[in-house]
Amino acid sequence: MQVKRFIILVIVAFLSTCCCFSQDMYFCFNYDGYWGDWKSCYQWYRIYGSYNGFLIYVNDEHPSDYFFSFTIDNRTAPSKKEVKEHFKSKTWWEYQGTVEYYVCDVYPTIKDCFKEFGRPLRKSDLKTTEYSGKLSVLRATRIRQQGSFVAHGVTKRTARATIKIAPYSHKTLKPRVYNIYFDNVGFGIDLGGNYFSESY
Repeated sequence: MQVKRFIILVIVAFLSTCCCFSQDMYFCFNYDGYWGDWKSCYQWYRIYGSYNGFLIYVNDEHPSDYFFSFTIDNRTAPSKKEVKEHFKSKTWWEYQGTVEYYVCDVYPTIKDCFKEFGRPLRKSDLKTTEYSGKLSVLRATRIRQQGSFVAHGVTKRTARATIKIAPYSHKTLKPRVYNIYFDNVGFGIDLGGNYFSESY
């Protein structure tokens, strides 16, 4: 009985480290040199990972079906003094890292996805009637112009990124706002009330 209880506690502790349960969370996008408005998205998405990088996936889906992820290279825990200094001077933390996202035939760049959906592409976006219609138009156009067309469906892209984290309080040591720059766009993520159990 005690062994079962111990195993359950270990599992719960692990999940609380990796998962953020959906609360208020916001997305914002930058392209053509301008940031758009913050938009609430807590009803649709969850995040999984840590403050050093996480993935975003749809509620009621498995985390492995994520549609966007990022990781920070070699981020180490700052001291409370450093956190206080950044907070006082309003200096953002800046790191390098890697992002993963998806594109498709109709929306071949991340900018196209942001403009069309107000978010990165999800695989389910290709299952709509509207997408099928746009793909048919694209197919006809390419065949007329080039003589052939082969649909590739969803394609995963990996890119290097500059990741900036807004100054945060030394009292919680929990980052909240990330601005991620890659492939000529910016993706802002405000964790809102979401948090990981680890600090920094």
